Amino acid sequence: MSTTKHLINEIKNIIDHLPDLMKEPITADNLIEKREVYGLIAAEMAKDQPTIDGIKTLELKAINPQDNFEVSLFLHRPNGVDTSLPCLLWIHGGGYIIGSAESDGFMAQQIAKSLNCAVAVVDYRLAPENPYPLPLQDCYTGLNYIFDNTESLNLDAQKIAVLGISAGAGLAAGLTLLNRDQSGNNLCGQVLLYPMLDDTNILSAEGPDDNFIIWPRESNLFGWQSYLGKLFGAADVPSYAAAARSQNLAGLPKALVIVGDLDLFVQEDIRYALGLINAGVPTSLHVYAGGCHSFDKIAPDSLPGERSAQEVEIFLSEIFSNPSL
Repeated sequence: MSTTKHLINEIKNIIDHLPDLMKEPITADNLIEKREVYGLIAAEMAKDQPTIDGIKTLELKAINPQDNFEVSLFLHRPNGVDTSLPCLLWIHGGGYIIGSAESDGFMAQQIAKSLNCAVAVVDYRLAPENPYPLPLQDCYTGLNYIFDNTESLNLDAQKIAVLGISAGAGLAAGLTLLNRDQSGNNLCGQVLLYPMLDDTNILSAEGPDDNFIIWPRESNLFGWQSYLGKLFGAADVPSYAAAARSQNLAGLPKALVIVGDLDLFVQEDIRYALGLINAGVPTSLHVYAGGCHSFDKIAPDSLPGERSAQEVEIFLSEIFSNPSL
Protein backbone atom coordinates (compact mmCIF):
# COMPACT_ATOMS: atom_id res chain seq x y z
CA MET A 1 0.00 0.00 0.00
CA SER A 2 2.82 2.43 -0.76
CA THR A 3 0.55 3.85 -3.44
CA THR A 4 -0.42 7.41 -2.62
CA LYS A 5 -3.14 7.89 -5.19
CA HIS A 6 -5.63 9.05 -2.56
CA LEU A 7 -3.24 10.11 0.20
CA ILE A 8 -4.21 13.35 1.93
CA ASN A 9 -2.79 16.14 -0.25
CA GLU A 10 -1.05 17.95 2.59
CA ILE A 11 0.81 14.74 3.47
CA LYS A 12 1.86 14.13 -0.14
CA ASN A 13 3.63 17.48 -0.12
CA ILE A 14 5.41 16.71 3.18
CA ILE A 15 6.46 13.16 2.22
CA ASP A 16 8.25 14.40 -0.88
CA HIS A 17 10.54 16.58 1.23
CA LEU A 18 11.40 14.19 4.05
CA PRO A 19 15.12 13.43 4.53
CA ASP A 20 16.20 9.95 3.45
CA LEU A 21 16.71 8.75 7.03
CA MET A 22 13.08 9.55 7.84
CA LYS A 23 11.91 7.48 4.88
CA GLU A 24 13.92 4.40 5.87
CA PRO A 25 12.44 1.68 8.13
CA ILE A 26 13.62 1.58 11.73
CA THR A 27 16.02 -1.30 12.32
CA ALA A 28 18.53 -2.39 14.94
CA ASP A 29 21.26 -0.76 12.86
CA ASN A 30 19.74 2.73 12.79
CA LEU A 31 17.64 2.82 15.97
CA ILE A 32 19.97 5.10 17.92
CA GLU A 33 20.31 7.50 14.98
CA LYS A 34 16.54 7.48 14.46
CA ARG A 35 15.95 8.30 18.12
CA GLU A 36 18.35 11.22 17.88
CA VAL A 37 16.71 12.54 14.71
CA TYR A 38 13.18 12.23 16.10
CA GLY A 39 14.34 13.92 19.30
CA LEU A 40 15.81 16.83 17.35
CA ILE A 41 12.64 17.18 15.28
CA ALA A 42 10.51 17.18 18.44
CA ALA A 43 12.76 19.83 19.99
CA GLU A 44 12.52 22.04 16.89
CA MET A 45 8.76 21.65 16.77
CA ALA A 46 8.55 22.60 20.45
CA LYS A 47 10.34 25.88 19.70
CA ASP A 48 7.65 26.80 17.17
CA GLN A 49 4.73 25.92 19.43
CA PRO A 50 3.07 28.81 21.24
CA THR A 51 2.79 28.89 25.00
CA ILE A 52 -0.64 27.78 26.16
CA ASP A 53 -1.78 30.27 28.76
CA GLY A 54 -3.52 29.06 31.88
CA ILE A 55 -1.95 25.59 31.96
CA LYS A 56 0.62 24.50 34.52
CA THR A 57 2.75 21.37 34.37
CA LEU A 58 3.83 19.26 37.31
CA GLU A 59 6.33 16.41 37.13
CA LEU A 60 5.18 13.57 39.39
CA LYS A 61 7.03 10.39 40.30
CA ALA A 62 5.50 6.95 40.77
CA ILE A 63 7.37 3.79 41.75
CA ASN A 64 6.90 0.70 39.57
CA PRO A 65 6.60 -2.14 42.12
CA GLN A 66 7.98 -4.66 39.62
CA ASP A 67 11.53 -3.30 39.85
CA ASN A 68 11.27 -0.04 41.86
CA PHE A 69 11.82 2.06 38.73
CA GLU A 70 10.77 5.69 39.14
CA VAL A 71 8.18 6.49 36.47
CA SER A 72 7.73 10.14 35.51
CA LEU A 73 4.27 11.57 34.93
CA PHE A 74 3.89 15.04 33.43
CA LEU A 75 0.57 16.39 34.70
CA HIS A 76 -0.83 19.29 32.67
CA ARG A 77 -3.79 21.05 34.24
CA PRO A 78 -5.62 24.39 34.19
CA ASN A 79 -4.62 27.02 36.73
CA GLY A 80 -6.98 28.30 39.39
CA VAL A 81 -9.54 25.49 39.26
CA ASP A 82 -11.00 24.57 42.65
CA THR A 83 -13.28 21.73 41.55
CA SER A 84 -11.97 18.20 40.98
CA LEU A 85 -11.04 17.67 37.35
CA PRO A 86 -11.43 14.78 34.91
CA CYS A 87 -8.08 13.21 34.06
CA LEU A 88 -6.72 11.65 30.88
CA LEU A 89 -3.72 9.31 31.04
CA TRP A 90 -1.83 9.98 27.79
CA ILE A 91 0.52 7.33 26.32
CA HIS A 92 2.81 8.49 23.52
CA GLY A 93 3.57 6.52 20.37
CA GLY A 94 6.77 5.38 18.71
CA GLY A 95 6.54 1.69 17.90
CA TYR A 96 7.50 0.79 21.49
CA ILE A 97 11.06 1.87 20.59
CA ILE A 98 11.13 5.68 20.17
CA GLY A 99 9.33 8.74 21.53
CA SER A 100 8.98 10.48 24.87
CA ALA A 101 6.44 12.13 27.12
CA GLU A 102 7.97 15.55 26.45
CA SER A 103 7.35 15.25 22.71
CA ASP A 104 3.58 15.07 23.30
CA GLY A 105 3.45 17.84 25.89
CA PHE A 106 1.98 20.51 23.61
CA MET A 107 -0.85 18.27 22.39
CA ALA A 108 -1.62 17.25 25.97
CA GLN A 109 -1.73 20.89 27.06
CA GLN A 110 -4.12 21.69 24.20
CA ILE A 111 -6.53 19.00 25.43
CA ALA A 112 -6.21 20.20 29.03
CA LYS A 113 -7.02 23.74 27.92
CA SER A 114 -9.92 22.96 25.59
CA LEU A 115 -11.64 20.41 27.85
CA ASN A 116 -10.75 21.95 31.22
CA CYS A 117 -9.27 18.65 32.40
CA ALA A 118 -5.98 17.26 33.64
CA VAL A 119 -3.77 15.29 31.25
CA ALA A 120 -1.04 13.05 32.67
CA VAL A 121 1.57 11.98 30.10
CA VAL A 122 3.45 8.89 31.23
CA ASP A 123 7.14 8.56 30.36
CA TYR A 124 7.34 4.79 30.03
CA ARG A 125 10.56 2.95 29.27
CA LEU A 126 11.35 1.93 25.69
CA ALA A 127 12.22 -1.41 24.10
CA PRO A 128 14.44 -3.18 23.18
CA GLU A 129 16.35 -2.13 26.29
CA ASN A 130 13.17 -2.61 28.34
CA PRO A 131 10.91 -5.26 26.76
CA TYR A 132 7.43 -6.34 27.87
CA PRO A 133 6.13 -6.21 30.54
CA LEU A 134 8.14 -3.19 31.74
CA PRO A 135 6.64 -0.47 29.46
CA LEU A 136 3.11 -1.68 30.22
CA GLN A 137 3.85 -1.90 33.94
CA ASP A 138 5.17 1.66 33.84
CA CYS A 139 1.83 2.77 32.36
CA TYR A 140 -0.06 0.70 34.92
CA THR A 141 2.01 2.31 37.67
CA GLY A 142 1.06 5.74 36.34
CA LEU A 143 -2.63 4.85 36.16
CA ASN A 144 -2.68 3.44 39.68
CA TYR A 145 -0.85 6.52 40.96
CA ILE A 146 -3.61 8.70 39.53
CA PHE A 147 -6.37 6.62 41.10
CA ASP A 148 -4.55 6.43 44.43
CA ASN A 149 -3.98 10.18 44.58
CA THR A 150 -7.19 11.66 43.19
CA GLU A 151 -7.89 13.55 46.39
CA SER A 152 -4.46 15.16 46.76
CA LEU A 153 -4.32 15.92 43.02
CA ASN A 154 -7.90 17.25 43.02
CA LEU A 155 -9.07 14.80 40.35
CA ASP A 156 -12.46 13.17 39.86
CA ALA A 157 -12.06 9.41 40.35
CA GLN A 158 -15.19 8.76 38.27
CA LYS A 159 -13.79 10.61 35.26
CA ILE A 160 -10.47 8.99 34.43
CA ALA A 161 -9.76 7.78 30.88
CA VAL A 162 -6.79 6.66 28.78
CA LEU A 163 -5.57 7.83 25.38
CA GLY A 164 -2.83 6.21 23.36
CA ILE A 165 -1.19 6.91 20.02
CA SER A 166 0.09 4.06 17.80
CA ALA A 167 2.20 1.83 20.08
CA GLY A 168 0.93 3.98 22.94
CA ALA A 169 -2.57 2.96 21.90
CA GLY A 170 -1.42 -0.67 21.95
CA LEU A 171 -0.24 -0.05 25.50
CA ALA A 172 -3.54 1.67 26.30
CA ALA A 173 -5.51 -1.33 25.02
CA GLY A 174 -3.37 -3.71 27.09
CA LEU A 175 -3.68 -1.37 30.06
CA THR A 176 -7.49 -1.43 30.00
CA LEU A 177 -7.37 -5.24 30.01
CA LEU A 178 -4.84 -5.28 32.86
CA ASN A 179 -6.84 -2.72 34.83
CA ARG A 180 -10.06 -4.70 34.37
CA ASP A 181 -8.46 -7.97 35.50
CA GLN A 182 -6.20 -6.84 38.32
CA SER A 183 -7.24 -3.54 39.89
CA GLY A 184 -10.84 -3.05 38.87
CA ASN A 185 -10.48 0.73 38.87
CA ASN A 186 -13.30 2.36 36.94
CA LEU A 187 -12.06 3.84 33.66
CA CYS A 188 -14.71 5.87 31.86
CA GLY A 189 -13.22 5.62 28.37
CA GLN A 190 -10.37 4.74 26.05
CA VAL A 191 -9.16 6.56 22.93
CA LEU A 192 -7.10 4.40 20.58
CA LEU A 193 -5.47 6.33 17.74
CA TYR A 194 -4.29 3.89 15.05
CA PRO A 195 -3.32 1.33 17.71
CA MET A 196 -0.48 -1.17 17.27
CA LEU A 197 -2.25 -4.32 18.46
CA ASP A 198 -1.31 -7.44 16.48
CA ASP A 199 2.12 -9.01 16.84
CA THR A 200 1.36 -11.41 13.98
CA ASN A 201 1.06 -8.56 11.43
CA ILE A 202 4.72 -8.96 10.50
CA LEU A 203 4.73 -10.38 6.97
CA SER A 204 7.29 -8.97 4.56
CA ALA A 205 6.02 -6.79 1.75
CA GLU A 206 5.17 -8.79 -1.37
CA GLY A 207 5.94 -5.83 -3.61
CA PRO A 208 6.07 -2.02 -3.76
CA ASP A 209 2.27 -1.80 -3.51
CA ASP A 210 2.19 -3.90 -0.34
CA ASN A 211 4.01 -1.58 1.98
CA PHE A 212 3.12 1.55 3.92
CA ILE A 213 4.59 5.01 4.37
CA ILE A 214 5.60 6.41 7.78
CA TRP A 215 5.36 3.00 9.50
CA PRO A 216 6.31 0.25 7.00
CA ARG A 217 6.27 -3.49 7.56
CA GLU A 218 9.98 -3.70 8.37
CA SER A 219 9.64 -1.15 11.16
CA ASN A 220 6.63 -3.03 12.51
CA LEU A 221 8.57 -6.28 12.61
CA PHE A 222 11.43 -4.66 14.49
CA GLY A 223 9.05 -2.91 16.87
CA TRP A 224 7.37 -6.15 17.86
CA GLN A 225 10.67 -8.04 18.11
CA SER A 226 11.97 -5.31 20.41
CA TYR A 227 8.87 -5.08 22.60
CA LEU A 228 8.21 -8.79 23.03
CA GLY A 229 11.83 -9.88 23.36
CA LYS A 230 11.96 -13.61 24.11
CA LEU A 231 8.20 -13.85 23.67
CA PHE A 232 8.37 -12.84 20.02
CA GLY A 233 6.94 -15.54 17.77
CA ALA A 234 5.47 -17.53 20.66
CA ALA A 235 2.00 -18.99 20.36
CA ASP A 236 1.00 -17.79 23.81
CA VAL A 237 1.91 -14.09 23.74
CA PRO A 238 -0.20 -12.51 26.53
CA SER A 239 -3.12 -10.36 25.46
CA TYR A 240 -1.78 -7.64 27.76
CA ALA A 241 1.22 -7.44 25.39
CA ALA A 242 -0.78 -7.71 22.15
CA ALA A 243 -4.43 -6.87 22.73
CA ALA A 244 -5.48 -8.31 19.37
CA ARG A 245 -4.93 -11.74 20.96
CA SER A 246 -7.55 -11.17 23.66
CA GLN A 247 -10.42 -13.64 23.72
CA ASN A 248 -12.39 -11.57 26.23
CA LEU A 249 -13.04 -7.88 25.61
CA ALA A 250 -16.14 -7.67 27.79
CA GLY A 251 -16.24 -5.14 30.58
CA LEU A 252 -13.84 -2.67 28.98
CA PRO A 253 -14.52 1.07 28.94
CA LYS A 254 -16.30 2.90 26.13
CA ALA A 255 -13.95 3.22 23.15
CA LEU A 256 -13.07 5.49 20.25
CA VAL A 257 -10.87 3.92 17.55
CA ILE A 258 -9.44 6.07 14.74
CA VAL A 259 -7.24 4.90 11.85
CA GLY A 260 -6.50 5.81 8.24
CA ASP A 261 -7.22 3.48 5.33
CA LEU A 262 -3.57 3.73 4.17
CA ASP A 263 -2.23 2.61 7.56
CA LEU A 264 -0.63 -0.81 8.08
CA PHE A 265 -2.84 -1.16 11.16
CA VAL A 266 -6.20 -0.55 9.46
CA GLN A 267 -7.26 -4.21 9.29
CA GLU A 268 -6.21 -5.12 12.83
CA ASP A 269 -7.82 -1.96 14.20
CA ILE A 270 -11.12 -2.65 12.46
CA ARG A 271 -11.08 -6.23 13.78
CA TYR A 272 -10.37 -5.01 17.31
CA ALA A 273 -13.17 -2.44 17.16
CA LEU A 274 -15.55 -5.16 15.95
CA GLY A 275 -14.37 -7.36 18.82
CA LEU A 276 -15.20 -4.59 21.27
CA ILE A 277 -18.63 -4.13 19.68
CA ASN A 278 -19.34 -7.87 19.79
CA ALA A 279 -18.34 -7.89 23.46
CA GLY A 280 -20.91 -5.22 24.24
CA VAL A 281 -18.46 -2.35 24.65
CA PRO A 282 -19.86 0.97 23.34
CA THR A 283 -17.46 1.66 20.48
CA SER A 284 -17.04 4.35 17.84
CA LEU A 285 -14.82 3.51 14.85
CA HIS A 286 -13.75 5.97 12.17
CA VAL A 287 -11.56 5.02 9.20
CA TYR A 288 -10.26 8.11 7.37
CA ALA A 289 -9.84 7.84 3.60
CA GLY A 290 -6.39 8.96 2.53
CA GLY A 291 -4.99 8.68 6.03
CA CYS A 292 -1.56 7.10 6.46
CA HIS A 293 -0.10 6.29 9.85
CA SER A 294 -0.09 9.38 12.10
CA PHE A 295 -2.00 11.39 9.49
CA ASP A 296 -3.50 13.68 12.11
CA LYS A 297 -0.10 14.59 13.55
CA ILE A 298 1.63 15.03 10.18
CA ALA A 299 -1.11 17.23 8.75
CA PRO A 300 -3.18 18.57 11.66
CA ASP A 301 -4.58 21.39 9.52
CA SER A 302 -5.89 19.06 6.82
CA LEU A 303 -9.61 18.36 6.85
CA PRO A 304 -9.14 14.74 8.08
CA GLY A 305 -6.64 15.95 10.70
CA GLU A 306 -9.05 18.57 11.99
CA ARG A 307 -12.01 16.18 11.98
CA SER A 308 -10.03 13.55 13.87
CA ALA A 309 -9.02 16.06 16.55
CA GLN A 310 -12.64 17.18 16.84
CA GLU A 311 -13.80 13.59 17.23
CA VAL A 312 -11.36 13.01 20.06
CA GLU A 313 -12.45 16.16 21.88
CA ILE A 314 -16.16 15.37 21.42
CA PHE A 315 -15.66 11.81 22.72
CA LEU A 316 -13.69 12.97 25.76
CA SER A 317 -16.16 15.77 26.48
CA GLU A 318 -19.02 13.26 26.43
CA ILE A 319 -17.41 10.69 28.71
CA PHE A 320 -16.22 13.35 31.15
CA SER A 321 -19.73 14.85 31.24
CA ASN A 322 -21.51 11.48 31.54
CA PRO A 323 -18.96 8.90 32.74
CA SER A 324 -21.61 6.26 33.48
CA LEU A 325 -22.89 6.17 29.88
